[in-house]
Amino acid sequence: MTENQNTPTSELDFDAWLAGGERTTHHVTLFARLDLMAEIEQLEKQRIPYKAPDEADASLGGDTDPNTELDAKIAEFEAQIYASKREFRVSAITYNEEQEILDQIRKDLAPEIEAAAAEGRREAKITAKLMDITAPADINQLARTGANEKTNAVISRELRVRKIAMAAKTRISGEWASINRDQVERMLTVLGDAQMGLIADAVIASSDDVPLVTVPKS
Repeated sequence: MTENQNTPTSELDFDAWLAGGERTTHHVTLFARLDLMAEIEQLEKQRIPYKAPDEADASLGGDTDPNTELDAKIAEFEAQIYASKREFRVSAITYNEEQEILDQIRKDLAPEIEAAAAEGRREAKITAKLMDITAPADINQLARTGANEKTNAVISRELRVRKIAMAAKTRISGEWASINRDQVERMLTVLGDAQMGLIADAVIASSDDVPLVTVPKS
């Protein structure tokens, strides 16, 4: 049997190559004490315009910077902010994994989703009454739209939380460790949507973007 001419001389061990592979990953740094930025902003407002004297005057004791104490306090707050940092490693999520998460959400949160839909329909009927909409078809359309918006809000938020829990890891005792759904929920409560949005964006970037690989020069 003639060997396929397209077979490379040194055949790649596909399984070995794939076994050593990993998904696209991004690193994100979050800070637990960004509230201290407000303290820094207040101190910055107290700064007094000051021009440092030349070396000759300074050597005679002429350097009396009125902001020295303020600068020391600012540096202290900056150090606290930096000490509160935590690094996260965020990996890609596949389409099938996201669909599995969605299916599980619909099962786990069925009562909450139904309640949201009912609330959406109720609000739509109030809106129809306020706008003097009386045609049943128009009212039903408003109700469907309202129900969809409310249920999508519940599902989208939970999807975001669970995707972060699946994709993100953080360092614990020097090792990358997974975080669970409840920990992500607590992070959202404590750190806020803006910071957690950095991780959510990293999940999307890892899952959807193909990074540009630079070919080594040598």
